[in-house]
Amino acid sequence: MKLERISTFSKELQRAATATAFCAGLALLGNAAQAAGPIPVSKPALPFSKEVLDLDAKPDKTIAPPISYDPLSGYQGQSLAPTMGTSFLPYAPPSVGAEQAPVGAQPVLYLVAKLAEGTPNLTRGLKWRVYSSKENDDGSLTMVASSQDQDAEFRLDPGTYLVHTSFGKVTATTRYELKSGVKTGTIILNAGGIRLDAALGNDQQMPRKDVRFNIYDMTYDTTGNRGLIASGIKPGELVPVSAGTYHVESRYGDVNAVVRADIHVQAGKLTEATLYHQAGNITLKLVSAKNKTSLANTSWTILSPGGDTVASGNGAFLDLTLAAGTYTVMARNNGEMYREEFTVNPSVNNVEVEVLAENPL
Repeated sequence: MKLERISTFSKELQRAATATAFCAGLALLGNAAQAAGPIPVSKPALPFSKEVLDLDAKPDKTIAPPISYDPLSGYQGQSLAPTMGTSFLPYAPPSVGAEQAPVGAQPVLYLVAKLAEGTPNLTRGLKWRVYSSKENDDGSLTMVASSQDQDAEFRLDPGTYLVHTSFGKVTATTRYELKSGVKTGTIILNAGGIRLDAALGNDQQMPRKDVRFNIYDMTYDTTGNRGLIASGIKPGELVPVSAGTYHVESRYGDVNAVVRADIHVQAGKLTEATLYHQAGNITLKLVSAKNKTSLANTSWTILSPGGDTVASGNGAFLDLTLAAGTYTVMARNNGEMYREEFTVNPSVNNVEVEVLAENPL
């Protein structure tokens, strides 16, 4: 009797174990089927900062982006600065899928632009213009569509088109033939960016409002001048340019406080440079020998040690920013000429230079 009970109990245990294993197997099969199912791919919802790469925005506003912000592409996610090397998710908008295009609909051209291979799509500062490839009688092309900022989607009649893409000073032209459905393309601009700043050689901070930069090509034209790429650039302003080497000029004031440097820009990278000046600010005034009052209606001429005219002006006072060094000032008042030498030292402080109106030349 005891043996029968033990045998029956053993069989019940075996049946329970078999049922448990079967259920577990079903669960594993269900998980496997779920893992092997299709994973939807959609356009990533990435936040962007509107102001920084909007090239039409006023550059006076200083923006302090978060540490993960990439000022060139507008991407604000994984930190990309300064090399912008990261992976990206290519996509096409689901609304223009070829299988969704109704019969007889216009072909769709969908384009994105990148600074370089392997960088995120640009999201600010882009301008797209589409031209018919057929020339007019005067040799010009007719623009049939345009768009700006990030990706571009055009619905056009079948035919051949030229697409002009511009990003700041960087441009590219590509040719597309549209027949039906959707044609996608990625424009690789092979471009980077330059951001410039300036300071005095003794690490004194300069007044930014008095500093401007010019960017030139490295080649010369037939007149011996470099080709101008961009001018009047403010400190901290981002300038997109094609990859290559550029000649940069920093001007402090309006006279001779000029510093130059050659800067190399790599595709997909932001190049930041600070140019150091040796200069100072002065105020010239002609004072009477009797009571040291400033004399109005004075004509000024500032000469270099070699006798070249550096600057000139009129008035009781003359404010100048000059490169460090020694100068000669000639002051003419009431038919008399006075001469004085003075020295400019690197400083952000304004220094008054008095020319005594006695012993005229």
